[in-house]
This record gives sequence, structure tokens and C-alpha cells, in this order.
Amino acid sequence: MEKKQSRTVERRLLKEEEKRWSPVEVPLALADRLSQLNKTDLNAIRMLTGIRGASSLKKQELIEALVKHIPTVLPVLLVRMDEDRFKLLKKAAANGGYISASLEDYQLDYFQDRGLLFTGTYQGKEVVVMPQEVLEAFHAIDASSLRGELHQNTEWIKLTQGLLFYYGVLKLADLEQFIEQYTGAAPHMREFLPVVEDAVKYYQEIQIHESCFAHYSVMNPELVLQEQGMRANVTFKPFTKSDLLFAGEPNFTDRNSYFRAFAEFISKNNSVSRAEAENLVEECVYGIQIGKSPNELLSFLQTHLSMNDMDTVRAYADHIVILHNNTRQWCIKGHTPNELSKEHKRTEPDRSSADNKVVDITSARKIGRNEPCLCGSGKKYKKCCME
Repeated sequence: MEKKQSRTVERRLLKEEEKRWSPVEVPLALADRLSQLNKTDLNAIRMLTGIRGASSLKKQELIEALVKHIPTVLPVLLVRMDEDRFKLLKKAAANGGYISASLEDYQLDYFQDRGLLFTGTYQGKEVVVMPQEVLEAFHAIDASSLRGELHQNTEWIKLTQGLLFYYGVLKLADLEQFIEQYTGAAPHMREFLPVVEDAVKYYQEIQIHESCFAHYSVMNPELVLQEQGMRANVTFKPFTKSDLLFAGEPNFTDRNSYFRAFAEFISKNNSVSRAEAENLVEECVYGIQIGKSPNELLSFLQTHLSMNDMDTVRAYADHIVILHNNTRQWCIKGHTPNELSKEHKRTEPDRSSADNKVVDITSARKIGRNEPCLCGSGKKYKKCCME
């Protein structure tokens, strides 16, 4: 039964791909392309372009309404975009209405759902095509008048994505405060929220929940907020604006020196490429963020790599602990455990008791099991990071 279902899914996906890359004409009439879509796809365009009073229309009537509406609503769609999306549309418009389709499937869907670009095969190549009516409307727009808004949107989006990369989860009030801090102006929520919501659909880097914003890879935002709340004495790790803009790029990974050293160790001691080694370390970083223990990470690596003796196992374990201690973590507000440990040592008075002494976590020695954990959670070490 499972094999049959799998074959059914494969056939459906293949059929969808064939439809996506069916032959397309250039120039492309908007009505011709819309006629190839089903009613569900047309209704998606209707809702995202804000056309009213068209829910009860028949398919052909809806197509006619969309052909009239989409070019007129183009300025509204553009003011929610960032510079990258605008440049892509501008490039298509400058090239006679089409460019090669070097986008993710969800990004292709983003443009189709707004009636702006459609996929197809032209002259033997997979392309995205701007319908003639949209092309004419785009050429009629004064691009210089949008420059300020596009730049502002780009900053808003990248700063939000960068903040969530390091902090994992932020309440709206905290996010608003950070945006004001890094841009010098409090964002108007009626402008800010539609821009971020639109970016979610194109970049898929952010989750929007009722009570908070989260990085796309956060599995339990409420738990992260709870953990952050338990660390009231720990402030959010400060970053420069350029740091956040850099981290706000799609698919960003913080490949610090410890990350790179671990990847180099893996690639040198196994028959895997550097790229494969970095992917494994990236999985370890994700495991750290969602609370996996060093032992669980070691078990994960053992399923992918050869560890034939205890010395090798210990070497991997050392790298895992070092990576853990130097990874910026959501629950401790973007700090690394080592940073908090150093701050703890700087502010706490010297203690002579061996049981209470804070030592290098990467060695065989441990801090006292019943001591408060250095991450600031308020829990005992044995009930927190020791696990």
C-alpha cells in the first residue's frame, strides 16, 4: 500500500512539473496564461491581488476581471517588495519580458500567485515570463519613486531575519524595538507587517505566530520564549547592524572558526567532501539549537561517519562540546555558553571550594552538579546544560 501511495505521489509531482514547464509564448498575453490555470489557482491570485466581489464569478468571468485588475494593482504589490524582487522584475522587463527560471519552486509560486511572472519553456530553456499587460504597466511606473520604500523594506526584512537567526524567537514589541534601534525610526506596523508577511512567502525564513515571530527552523517557539524568560538577568546579545544584515541573507549559516575546524576535521578523517562535512556540522548546530545533547549529536555523526576506536570517538566528542560552547543559542538570547561563562567569572567573586569551581567544560572536569548553570537559566547545572 505504501509503495502504491508513493508511486501515486511521484506521478502527481511529475505531472505538476510537466505543467509548470509546458511551452510558453513570448510575448505572453495574460488571459492566455490565466486560462491554463484551474479555478483554485485563479482564486489564489484574486485574493493576493485584493480584487473584490469576484468570488462568485465563473472561470472566464474571473479571468477577464483579473486581466483588468492585475496591471492596476501592480504599484501596491511592488511597495511590499524588497530590492532583490524588484531587480528581478526589472531584469525580466528589460529583457523583453522573460528571464531564466533560477528560482526555488515556492518563489516561482510567489510570482504566479500575484499574476506577475509565469513559468514555461521557451526556445528550449526553462524561463519565467512577464505577461504583456504587466510588462506595459511595469514600464509605466517611475522606479525612482519606489527607491526609498524598497530600501526600507530590504532593511526591515534582513534585520528581522538576522535577529531571528540569532535569537530564534521575538515578541512583536521586542522586534519593533530592535528595528527602531537599528534603523533610527520606529516602524509603522501597518506598513511593516505586510512587508514582512510578504517576505515570508518569498524567502520562507520566518514563521509568524499569534504571539511572536520565529526563525523558520524553530520547532517550539513558546518553549524558546519560556527559556528566554527564565533568563531575565541575561540581556539580548548585541550585534552590529552589518552583522544582522549579513545574517539576514537567505540560507545564512554562522560558519565561525569552531564550525570550520570541525568541518575540516571531518573531511580530513573521512572520505567526504568539505561541503558534505559542513552540512554535517550544520546539522549539529541545528541539533544544539533544539536542545540535543552532545551524546545525541555523537550518535548522529556515528551513523554517517567512521569511528573505529575510542580515541576517534573522543576527538569527535571534543569537537562537539567545543562547537556547543561556541554556538550562539536561541535560549540564551544569542550568546554562546562560553560568553556567559566568561561574564560569570568576571562578575562572580573567587571561590576556593573545589566543588564550586568553574572549569573548562571541554575537559574531563565538571562544575558542581548542584551549582546554578552558567547559562543563566536559574536551574541547577545537573538539570540544565549538564544534560
